[in-house]
Formats: sequence, C-alpha cells, structure tokens
Amino acid sequence: MAKRRLNEKDIKELLTQYRSERRRLIFQLDRVREAIAGLKGQLGENDGEDDEAPVKRGPGRPRKNPEEKANRPKKAGRRKKRTIKNGGYRLSDWDQMVVGAITKADRLLPKEDLKLQAMAWARKNEPLMTEPEIEVKLTRVLQKLSGKRGLLGTHRSGLRRGYHYGLKDWFFSSSGALRKQHYDKLVLNKD
Repeated sequence: MAKRRLNEKDIKELLTQYRSERRRLIFQLDRVREAIAGLKGQLGENDGEDDEAPVKRGPGRPRKNPEEKANRPKKAGRRKKRTIKNGGYRLSDWDQMVVGAITKADRLLPKEDLKLQAMAWARKNEPLMTEPEIEVKLTRVLQKLSGKRGLLGTHRSGLRRGYHYGLKDWFFSSSGALRKQHYDKLVLNKD
C-alpha cells in the first residue's frame, strides 16, 4: 500500500482535531486534580473519625504496616565496614602469639616452625584443643594476618614448600617482595 500524501487542508484539520483533544484532556486533568485536592481536604477533616470506609485494595501483596516497619531494625544494603580507632586492629591472643614468635625469632618463619610454637602456647592457654584444631586455627590466623590485616608478609623461596612469614616492615609495600636488607632473616636449612 502506498502512503497517502496529505495536502495542506488535511494537515490543518488534523492539527485542529489534535488541539481540541488536547484541550479536552487538560480540562479533564484539571477536574481530576480538583477532585483529588477535595478528597485530601475531606481526609484531613475526618482524621479522628472511625466511620471511614476501608480502603479497597487491588490484587497483589498487601502493604506493610508502617508502624511495624519503624520498629524493625534495618537490614537493607551492605553492612558498613567496622573501623577501629587508633588506626590499628585489636589482635586476638593467637594473633599476638604469631606476631610475637616472629618478632622474637627476628627471622622469617615457615608454618612448620610457627606450628611448633603454637602447640607449646596452646598447651598452656588452650589445653582442650587437639593438634588438628591448633593447625586449622594457625592456618586461619596466618591467612588473616598476611591477607586482610596486612601485619605479615609472605615470601616463597622455592626451595621449601609453603611460605615464610615475616613482619610487613621487611617487605616492599608496593610489590610485596622481601627487601634485600632482610634476606639474612631468611633461613632455609633446618636446625
């Protein structure tokens, strides 16, 4: 079908029709706004009365009670990160034991050596823990301190299995590599 080309007369008629339709819709919109304003005014006058008709609900889930919502604790959104004043973290006893062992030895320690110290420490402080539980706890502490807490740095020598753990000051902050002046703290042979 070919499109019919409109002439000037047809265009004027269409514009007139659209304008009159627009005026009618604006008039109706004004009437609706007046009706809403009137109903809001009546609602304001009848606030204390109980003879109001119940609000008709459409299909779907009923609305939540706003009073209940105000009393309920907020859950939406992400939890804010907990920040601790003084810029540091509160270290647990296990954290202090690991950092203390590395500081006291003044060298990079593999997990094996830290495990021996953790076993001795746990005999006094956590006597009910078994050896596998101590190893799991030590692994978690090492992951935490060398990961998100950033108190320990890790070095993989390639000659032994696993990491050697040392204080973060002994490592470059940008690359995480061991500083040359601290290579003497890396002891690879077993005593």
